Amino acid sequence: MTAALILAGQLSAQGKQDRYSRVAPNSISFSEIRGYENWAVVAPSYRTDKSEVRIILGNETILKAYREGVPGNGKPFPDGSILVKVGWAERKHPSFPAALEPDALQRVEFMIKDAKKFKKTQGWGYARFVYDVKTDSFAPYGKDAAFDQECSMCHTLVKDRDYVFTSYGRR
Repeated sequence: MTAALILAGQLSAQGKQDRYSRVAPNSISFSEIRGYENWAVVAPSYRTDKSEVRIILGNETILKAYREGVPGNGKPFPDGSILVKVGWAERKHPSFPAALEPDALQRVEFMIKDAKKFKKTQGWGYARFVYDVKTDSFAPYGKDAAFDQECSMCHTLVKDRDYVFTSYGRR
């Protein structure tokens, strides 16, 4: 809950651009995750190769599936499942240098399950929006609609988990 409040505070402080009007090259709109700032935390993560602090949020559909044991029970996530990943540059906590905390927002990316719509990418649609601190705005990632193949190829590493890296930690 605390992480969600911190996330909401950081995201509500963002600027004037209507991020929900942004559309990825594969036609997935930022508006498909409207209200994500208030979604439950699935898990935190940290990318050592990008020095990036991340939090993964989920909609009710994917949270229900996780609670039912997906993907560990061998079942796929249902259509309508959405995961949102918010990534920040890292910085050492000023009062406790052994801890890392979020610094500048870098990206918001998400994946949406729709087996019929996203057949070419194993049932998942991907979108990434890169945040520019200087202009206080988001830009869609990718030169054309094929950028989602980049995401899909990476996610084949977890084919046995229905292409989802994120685990749902015990609560």
